[in-house]
Amino acid sequence: MRFHLSLAWLALLSSVPAGAEDRLISRYRCEVTRDLTGGTVTLTRLFTEEGERDAGDFMRWTPKGNDPSRPARPLDVELSYIWEPASQPVVEPRAIDVELRIGLDTDLPDVAWIQMQRPFPVKPHGIIGSTALSTQVFPYGAHDMKNGHGELPLGDLLAYADGYDALDWTLIRPSDRLGGDRELARGKIDINALREAVTALPALRRALAVKSVDPKARCERVRWPNRPVH
Repeated sequence: MRFHLSLAWLALLSSVPAGAEDRLISRYRCEVTRDLTGGTVTLTRLFTEEGERDAGDFMRWTPKGNDPSRPARPLDVELSYIWEPASQPVVEPRAIDVELRIGLDTDLPDVAWIQMQRPFPVKPHGIIGSTALSTQVFPYGAHDMKNGHGELPLGDLLAYADGYDALDWTLIRPSDRLGGDRELARGKIDINALREAVTALPALRRALAVKSVDPKARCERVRWPNRPVH
């Protein structure tokens, strides 16, 4: 995501190598943050030195207890979006990205799927199975096969999880001609925490709008990468 590339740049600004300073420009960064029961939401808006809007608004949600230096294993979840107010009067939940980062002690297969599973109850027999919402997980590359990532639209996940506070998830290697699916990891995802983040967004956007009225006075001046954000 474009937002996380920008965050990575910010983390490196304190140790910019010689000759790289000319690739950085000054920006005013306006931020509002709220600590919620299940995590922390931050909204960010950038302004040029002239006080003009620069790119879209960034949103990031991390679960409670998140430590960037020690990602949760086997599954680390974040939410993010980039909001262009001119073309998006509101941010629909489906435009919010659920980032699923996987970390195992063994190499990931070239093809893996993470399944969000919902019980399948049938009266009067009770739960007889489950359905699943799935997305593919990709290793980061040949240099790092123990870690990978997948993505889901938050709106799809919340619609699928309607009526549930949490869902089980399973990481699998799909079947081939030699056998069935192989389970690689499993756990639970806190759906209530994701709903809480969405509910907090309107108030946070209003707070960001107030702070952005005078970015030079109310926001932080930072050095920013002088390149297109992808």
